[in-house]
Amino acid sequence: MTLGERIKACRRNAGMSQEKIAELVGVSRQAVGKWETDQSTPSTANLFRLAEIFGTTVDMLLASEKDAGQSLAEQLHLLRRLEEERKAAAKKRWKRNALTALYVAVGYIGIYLIGRVVWCDLSQSSLIGWLFTARPSGEHSYLYGWLLSSRLFWYAAAVSVAPALFGKYKFSCITLAAFVIGLLLGIAFGPNPAGAAWGHGDYGWAIWGAVYLLSIVAGIIVERHTRKPDSNEESKIKS
Repeated sequence: MTLGERIKACRRNAGMSQEKIAELVGVSRQAVGKWETDQSTPSTANLFRLAEIFGTTVDMLLASEKDAGQSLAEQLHLLRRLEEERKAAAKKRWKRNALTALYVAVGYIGIYLIGRVVWCDLSQSSLIGWLFTARPSGEHSYLYGWLLSSRLFWYAAAVSVAPALFGKYKFSCITLAAFVIGLLLGIAFGPNPAGAAWGHGDYGWAIWGAVYLLSIVAGIIVERHTRKPDSNEESKIKS
């Protein structure tokens, strides 16, 4: 019995559909179909997920007639190698997630510093005061100052950075880009005649808020509909 046949048999014994297995593992239904027909093989990490779902072990999934004569030492060596590969893949994935989160955080820090340079006068305070306490002033500073005073600047940064730690790169990039676009649009089109009903003469806050909230929805949709199986799962390997 091949690996694909064992996966198919375990799935049927568990009373699950290919769609359910795909949902639990985190891949597409097509990927599960290819596993079961031996057009491709699961990655090491997904083999462990499948074994957990089926209540079995990886060596049982991998066992075949030609492997029946393997010694216990050979089977243990195989399992140890698979576990090492799984840990290496997890470490690589975490490093990639951490770097992405760092890049997004640096993007927000860059926006913060640019705003300080443009709208905060360094000559009127110490360097520490300029960095953290100086209040923005001057033309077009309203939206930047409002984001800082309301702490929405840092809340938005957290909303963008945190998902990157869990591999949601597209969401993080979309919300970061929307923050910048909303800020620029708010600065450009926010000021309105004195005495207006909203925003003390500036409704840039509404423009920024609308753009950023839409980006959150867009980021969620993009993440849900562009998730792709691991390249290892899609590679064709002949049995």
